[in-house]
Amino acid sequence: MIRAIAVFSDLHAGSTVALMPPGFRTIEGTTMDHTPIQAWLWDCWQDGQAWLDSVMGADPYALVLNGDLTEGVHHGTKQIISSDTGDHNRCALEIIRPMHEKAARTFIVKGTECHTGNSEHSIAHALKLPDDARDRLTIDIAGVRCVFRHHIGTSTRRGLQGSQLSANLAEEQVEAACNGEPIPRVLCCAHRHVFGHWQDNHGLCVVSPPWQGLSRFAHKVVSHARTKPGFYILDWRGVPDGCLPNVRERIYDTPQPEAIAL
Repeated sequence: MIRAIAVFSDLHAGSTVALMPPGFRTIEGTTMDHTPIQAWLWDCWQDGQAWLDSVMGADPYALVLNGDLTEGVHHGTKQIISSDTGDHNRCALEIIRPMHEKAARTFIVKGTECHTGNSEHSIAHALKLPDDARDRLTIDIAGVRCVFRHHIGTSTRRGLQGSQLSANLAEEQVEAACNGEPIPRVLCCAHRHVFGHWQDNHGLCVVSPPWQGLSRFAHKVVSHARTKPGFYILDWRGVPDGCLPNVRERIYDTPQPEAIAL
């Protein structure tokens, strides 16, 4: 019986400042070397995979890929490994496939269209998933209704980062009640590239950590931000049915910048 869900998002495969396997070869046969941030992200990814294996052991778990698996060619960006989005898809598949093969079930949620287009559908088909990618994913586990969606609002103020989480969870619950649906107790989002979770006795909202460093666009809008990639698991093992899960997390601090001494 599955009583845990590992959630990942915002791989942005294809970006020169995002996760990429070492020695990745493009469709044209070009071997790509890691940029410094890609090398650091890959080290974090490998460490996190070992952490996930140690936490889950032999217990089955579901894997949810909560959007923006590929970077895509958008807004005139130059920070991509290739202008062929097929390379972005193949890069994402090389990252995802080993994890998918360990999971008991895998689900894909669609991300931001300007990044991914319909690539999530292609990735789902390549993995031979029984379920196609979707805008919203609803899962009932251990007597708790969970909603997974990619988008949530952002905040440039650290002290207000929890506001969007609590507000979005409340709106999900109210809309479900107005439609006569079971009330979701867990909401999982992504998109904002800042990990966090907010909880009260009624519910829990979690936002996935990213696997992309600051792009030129990000430097324009949130240059003060720090990329903190990581893993998290919603874990109902040892938790009574109908209760909120334990949130298990492994988050990596950004390397500190080298200051120029004058």
